[in-house]
Amino acid sequence: MCIEHGNNDHPMCEHWSGPQSNQVVAEQKKSNNKTQQLPWTGEPFQPADIAIVSQRSTPLIIGMVGSPDAGKTSYLGMLYTLLFNGIKLERWSFAGSCTLAAWETLAQCLQIKPGGLVKFAPPTPSNPDYYSLFHLSLKKGKLFRDVLFADSSGEVFNLWSENTQDSNAGNARWIYEKSSAFVFMVDCVALIEKRGAAKSEIIQMAEQLAANLKGRPVAVVWSKADRIYEVRENIKSALDEDLTLIFGNSKVFEVSNFSKSDPDTLCHKNNLEVTEYLLEELNKPRAINLIPQIESSGDLFFNYRGSYVSE
Repeated sequence: MCIEHGNNDHPMCEHWSGPQSNQVVAEQKKSNNKTQQLPWTGEPFQPADIAIVSQRSTPLIIGMVGSPDAGKTSYLGMLYTLLFNGIKLERWSFAGSCTLAAWETLAQCLQIKPGGLVKFAPPTPSNPDYYSLFHLSLKKGKLFRDVLFADSSGEVFNLWSENTQDSNAGNARWIYEKSSAFVFMVDCVALIEKRGAAKSEIIQMAEQLAANLKGRPVAVVWSKADRIYEVRENIKSALDEDLTLIFGNSKVFEVSNFSKSDPDTLCHKNNLEVTEYLLEELNKPRAINLIPQIESSGDLFFNYRGSYVSE
């Protein structure tokens, strides 16, 4: 049969009884048993890994910005935990991930241990060359999006907020330059414990974030909001006003990783709303300025932009 079909690979056929058949078949089986090399490992992406998903769509990068222990990594862990447990986004559906192992690691940190204790994720390394990008594929109808959540340490963002060109703030600088949108974390516990000092740190980082936004949306997130009532009212009111001045009409959310009921607004609803809000903002059509910008030359003809005559 193999010879009749003229197949040059006939020694590979299990019915072939010619010389060296057993050796050839054994080598072929050995090759087939090798683990197929995938382009991803399930671990967090590094910047070079973005090419894996950029071949099918232009990925959206959402930068997580905030001071140390503000809840950036914990927010991501809760986001995945909710999706994993079947609590869906309102307008988007989960369509896969190339970093499932990384997401699972975050989610495990939020599991309740014996005695009701929760061991949060360890602090994100402050190495300026450390990158941690968490991937989600999402669909809405026929629209498909690859989303990368870019996480970095609060220490690095503190350095960046003081000096964007600091040599030890490389990954924070990369996140700011590459992100399509931002989650800006406001730590309620820090405001309770450090009061005015924490407020000043938050304002400085917010002003640096807003310095060159170029229309990119920001979600302002008060983390650990199950304790927001403990923040002094004068500090909270003043910070609310300052952030409104800095970010304009950016939407404000209160989130928590501790649910008091099921479902819980702070925990189950608002964590998902943050991501959904940014996705919807990014999908809004942007106005394009079609009028060429010509430097003033003193020539009235070149400076003319048209006229409008009311009827």
